[in-house]
Amino acid sequence: MSKPAIYELNGVSLPHDDAIITPQVAASLKRGNYERAEVLATPKFLEPEDRVLELGAGLGYISSYAAKVIGVSHVTCVEANPKLADYIRGVHEMQGLENTEVRNCVALPGGAKLNPDKTMPFYIREPFWSSSLDPGRDAIAVENIAQEYLSDLIKDAGATALIVDIEGGERDLFKGGDLGSVRKIYVELHTRYIRPKGIKACFDALSEHGFYYDQRVSHGGVVLFRKL
Repeated sequence: MSKPAIYELNGVSLPHDDAIITPQVAASLKRGNYERAEVLATPKFLEPEDRVLELGAGLGYISSYAAKVIGVSHVTCVEANPKLADYIRGVHEMQGLENTEVRNCVALPGGAKLNPDKTMPFYIREPFWSSSLDPGRDAIAVENIAQEYLSDLIKDAGATALIVDIEGGERDLFKGGDLGSVRKIYVELHTRYIRPKGIKACFDALSEHGFYYDQRVSHGGVVLFRKL
């Protein structure tokens, strides 16, 4: 079966790229269930005045959906994989979006120490969503990516909402630092990587920042936290 040049999904157009969209991803896009949980949930907590900071932006689908369909004020995407960062920029351009920004970097918690050159290794895997800071699984490439504190990214973006899908990095992301203007945090918990102790660490850190679990929007391993 031939691959479509462009996938159309919930008002967002995604161009095919053999280096990015694997057969597994293509099948999900064709079925219309790619990032389905996020598409169903984001309209329930995002509002037009929101400024969104998305960590782990993938194909740029959710950021495009938020900016184009929901109509949020602005979206800043943080994506560590440089090839994906370039693809996301192209996706945003295809939608005609002018209220988005893509940053190729890694977000660090407030208590983390930056390396002397302010970069760190990022391990690229297939499919792309398996890429992470974890060196413990087979990687097809390693890229040195700029380090940025989460609190600085929030301040630069003026973010009121976070969307986080970073393959286990959520475990320590919220320790220390300042979440500033953020009032909503939608995070995917990768339990196979962070285990029960990591889930507890994530909930504990967000509780210390004054956030609570919103049961109405949360579903399975994807959780919404709101500021009290």
